[in-house]
Amino acid sequence: MITNQFKNTALSFAGCDGGNLKSDVWFCGLEWGGNQRDELDSPIDETNLSSWSDEDFEGAWTAQYNQKICWFLWYFLNLEWNNGENSTTFVERHHILYSEKENGIGFKMNMLPIGFPNRNNIDWNETLKVLTGFSTFDEYREWCVVNRGEFFRKQVSKYKPKVIVCTGISEVNRFVPFFTGKNDFTYSDNTDLKIAYAQFEDTLICVCPFFGGASGINSYEKMEILVKDIQKKLALEERD
Repeated sequence: MITNQFKNTALSFAGCDGGNLKSDVWFCGLEWGGNQRDELDSPIDETNLSSWSDEDFEGAWTAQYNQKICWFLWYFLNLEWNNGENSTTFVERHHILYSEKENGIGFKMNMLPIGFPNRNNIDWNETLKVLTGFSTFDEYREWCVVNRGEFFRKQVSKYKPKVIVCTGISEVNRFVPFFTGKNDFTYSDNTDLKIAYAQFEDTLICVCPFFGGASGINSYEKMEILVKDIQKKLALEERD
């Protein structure tokens, strides 16, 4: 039986880096990486979202994935980033993933609220079974796709981002139902990157390769290809 403690955590902003919900661009990963923590985070509501301006996140933008978020926003929004400037200057100038609703740029979340080192190293142990009420990782994941997905669809309806960039094309059959409630999507005709698209109300859902890694988006060239493909898709949607 699913525990109330887990429900309260999962149906909240727990597992998110935070930022500005009113931003035009959201990013969604699978879950936090790093060391496995056999405990549940406390529930987080929208008034207590984390921010890259918080001391706890100082230097977070130097991580590989977060660097790619900066690259994406640089290209997508044509932000100023001068030669020789480091990412700290860029983040502070443009308020990247700051939670202030006036001018914070970007919101970052995860589909799943419990972190694991990687998908090849998931230990669904007795502690997690007791904390969540799920006997397997797969049961936990599918519950989140349906129920945590419903929670976040309400946020999407409320805040209406233009695009949500989901990183992990191998999880397209979970990202799309999570954000749309259906499993209907199409692939871009782009031959350089495998990119999938779906629509939820006024928001474009994009599922792309992971930000980094040997087979992911690991260069300025690939990031530029992704951004141009999304911009092209958004332009077509606006025309329709």
